[in-house]
Amino acid sequence: MINVLEDSGDIPEFVEWVRRNRSALGCDTETTGLDWWADDFRLRLVQFGNHDESYVLPVELSDELLGAAVGAIRFVNKLIFQNGSYDLLVLDATTDLTMEEIWPKVLDTKILAHLVDSRGEADAGIGHSLASLTKHYIDDGVAAKIKGSMAEIARSLKTTKARVWKLVAWNHGGYLTYSGLDPILAFRLGRILIPKLPRTVYRKTDIGPGIPPMNLIEFEHKVAEICALMSRPGIALNRDYALRLEARLALEEHRWTARAQELGCENPWSTEQCADAFEARGITVFDTTPTGNRKVDKVFLADWRARGDELAEAIYQAKAARKKRNTWLRSFLESVDSNGRIHPSINSIQARTARQSIQGIPAQTLPSGDYEIRACFEANEGHIVLSTDYSNMELRFLAAHSGDKRMLRAFRNGEDLHQVTATAAGVSRKLGKMTNFLIVFGGGPEALSSQAGIPVHEAKRIMDIFMETYPGVEAFMKLKTQEARRQGYVTTPSGRRLYVEKKFAFRGTNYFVQSGSRDITCRALVRLHHAHLAQFALLPIHDEILFSVPIEHADTAAKMTDELMKETVLGLEIPTDPDRGGKSWGSLYMKGVENLTKLDDYYRDNPEQALADDRRRNPDDHAAAA
Repeated sequence: MINVLEDSGDIPEFVEWVRRNRSALGCDTETTGLDWWADDFRLRLVQFGNHDESYVLPVELSDELLGAAVGAIRFVNKLIFQNGSYDLLVLDATTDLTMEEIWPKVLDTKILAHLVDSRGEADAGIGHSLASLTKHYIDDGVAAKIKGSMAEIARSLKTTKARVWKLVAWNHGGYLTYSGLDPILAFRLGRILIPKLPRTVYRKTDIGPGIPPMNLIEFEHKVAEICALMSRPGIALNRDYALRLEARLALEEHRWTARAQELGCENPWSTEQCADAFEARGITVFDTTPTGNRKVDKVFLADWRARGDELAEAIYQAKAARKKRNTWLRSFLESVDSNGRIHPSINSIQARTARQSIQGIPAQTLPSGDYEIRACFEANEGHIVLSTDYSNMELRFLAAHSGDKRMLRAFRNGEDLHQVTATAAGVSRKLGKMTNFLIVFGGGPEALSSQAGIPVHEAKRIMDIFMETYPGVEAFMKLKTQEARRQGYVTTPSGRRLYVEKKFAFRGTNYFVQSGSRDITCRALVRLHHAHLAQFALLPIHDEILFSVPIEHADTAAKMTDELMKETVLGLEIPTDPDRGGKSWGSLYMKGVENLTKLDDYYRDNPEQALADDRRRNPDDHAAAA
């Protein structure tokens, strides 16, 4: 049953119901959109539900109804949300509630669902959205109603699904049904999912000195809380720089497109026209798609750019300029708030291995080494950026758990593992590094062949030598493959169960290493939070955390983050490498004192620091110059 409070006269009935259900209630919010930071954003409804009954409070109507909702949130012992990070950011932004106050009483069914089965629907799993969980565990028809009701309302109001949240009347019957169902479903899912959790998630893990050990449920909720706290203040966007960069990239796109046209490719975004233009230049060997179409992808373009082909260069540069403008810069400029900040959505538990993902700021997908896009984002006033990342985290994690003697010796003696692999196989260090990471991330000879541009038989030879060089790793990979094939899953040291389809059992090692490494970064977040340093964190980026720290305390902050983040796994230390930068995130990727002082405000005013930082990052360049 769905009850709707229409005015303050209905509040006593709601209060009495809340008193009877104080131990736990499902909770949800409805708003004008997803942009909780926007000036015109509004909280419209707050809903509460138990197993079969809900109350919908249209808080936009009066302060009394808003007060009743806030009072209920404070009164109830356990609040069950589906994807609670968003709702808590909403409540923090629109009421006098704070996330610090609410998070300790939250149970998030999205987190529970991920711990039951980390696979998404595309991976043959249940999925983690409210609709997919309802479909699997409760009722297929109700799930379809959830998925389609707001789209149907949007059609009836002749608007888009993005705008319907602002335009639909609070008392629209379909809207109230949709809203009233959500907390009931969250409550039911909480009760359904808890008994399905593997027993291993209750295993306590040591986080760090002074922090009580946590089981995986507690740990994931704490990580979600810390990531939401990072989203709240957002990151400063240098809007003037972003606009100048957008204008310059528009000119570059036009110039390179014109050059591609001069070389016979009228439309660089048409794969067919690109392929025809290359064939006209005598290049006739292409990889093909499963349907037989010729590929002109980044691997193809990189190969021919390296050979000095002008058309490959023109197509690559035109595409790169357009992607930077359309995929990134335009999004930044459209989503910046009135204070000049962008609020990233940090999905704390995502992917099959629980690796995080970030929307709003593409921190995890930006090209390696590119400073231009990163330079859009700046440290806070009076601060500089600091990046602290792990050194060979996945490979060290693999070495520790496999117990391979050669790999352990390399790390403990400070040897260059990529060179060790390269020397054993008689190849370049670059190819040795590529081999190391491909193996740890589950790639085979075909992948190495494609990425390195070498024959498959040569790639297989290199990988065979890897296994001969590190026999402990080979044995460990076989063990994890057998475990995945026998059980259908592997279990990480933190107790996370990762399902692996038996035909892909060979990926068991990859999942184990990726997920275990992810947990190291997340334990570091908890330690930083406990030490009151997470307030300076801007983003977690796989094996790196980006900070904004006061200039006068930058060196101290570097030492503290290093000490708090590094971790020892089965006797092998996984160290970190702190790197203080300038005003912009991009300054960490700029090379040369001239560039640093020209392109970054902090370094322009502090050229001696620019020299010191560039010398530290690029010692070989300075040694050669000397």
